[in-house]
Amino acid sequence: MSKSIPRYARIGMVLLVMGAIIVGIGTYLSKGSLSLYGLIMAICGFIIYFASSIASRKKNMRA
Repeated sequence: MSKSIPRYARIGMVLLVMGAIIVGIGTYLSKGSLSLYGLIMAICGFIIYFASSIASRKKNMRA
């Protein structure tokens, strides 16, 4: 990934992808608790990515 992407945006993307993979594995294995854990992880990753994108956009507009 490019260095222009903020660190927390990268972390959010990684959590989002990992959560989606865990949801897929949990669904395939019919493990509801694993799917729920992955869903929570994916939601948190999306929130972190979205918040850091907004923060970096505001920071760039000020500069």
